[in-house]
Amino acid sequence: MVRGVQRLAEEVGDTLRSRGFRIGFLEYPVSERKSIDIIARRGSEKLLIKISHEVDSIGHKEAYELSAISSVFGGLGVLVGRKTKKKELENYVIYERHGIPALTPETLEELVEREKIFVYANRGGYYVRVDGRKLREKREESNMTLGDLAYLLGVSRKAVYEYERSKMNLSLTTALKLIEIFGDEILVPFNVNELRESEKTTAKKARITLRNAKLERVVYELSKMGLGTVVATEKTPVDLAVKDKDELAIASKDNVPYPEHLELKEESLETFSKILNVKSLVIDDLGKVIDLFRNKVSGRE
Repeated sequence: MVRGVQRLAEEVGDTLRSRGFRIGFLEYPVSERKSIDIIARRGSEKLLIKISHEVDSIGHKEAYELSAISSVFGGLGVLVGRKTKKKELENYVIYERHGIPALTPETLEELVEREKIFVYANRGGYYVRVDGRKLREKREESNMTLGDLAYLLGVSRKAVYEYERSKMNLSLTTALKLIEIFGDEILVPFNVNELRESEKTTAKKARITLRNAKLERVVYELSKMGLGTVVATEKTPVDLAVKDKDELAIASKDNVPYPEHLELKEESLETFSKILNVKSLVIDDLGKVIDLFRNKVSGRE
């Protein structure tokens, strides 16, 4: 991990510790292209974090692995950084990269502490969500027509109608005008559970190609057995994440690029298992996973 990224990772780790999280740093794989750098847990809350100097440098594969493995183990995967290749990220704004929330450290702190992030970035600018029912109640209490409010906001009557149906989000400029009129209780904040559910959808839709043909075959065979969820990764210490009746993180000794990295892989898997409170298994050969689950499935019949 380069020095600037290392400092950022330590900053995020310190922040989460101060907010009551247990944290662990994953040192495997020994590459800048890891999909997960930090794992954290506070009670039932689980975070899997990728640290990046520039959040838009994260590729599709890393993002998929982060979201998929987070979904299997009931956590939220997030990217944390301070800028893109072109600009600084704003604090207290949720950005997105390949379906993963991208946040500054300050935004992450606010999210886990108070869940009061209201603004998200999308093409064309910054937007805010409004509670349509509350907006309509406030407007009617103030004896305003749709046209009256539209005039004050500088938008069309139809736009206000769509706001009240929660069918259209507001630009930040319009939201600030609305807050001046009715207060911020009409806004809808983002929360961890909502982001996690959205990420699950992203993980289900995404597809990646595995470089390791043996790992791909194992995923295929396990999927045929009717197991709940099977996810393979190549940029984390978890070769296979399986969610059936239980959750299991599996690492294989024969799936390591260099023998001298094996100990680091096993240590990272142990950290992953302890911090996130999930079962883990180290095996000698990936192929043995098929027999392991075949016997398990047969025992149910």
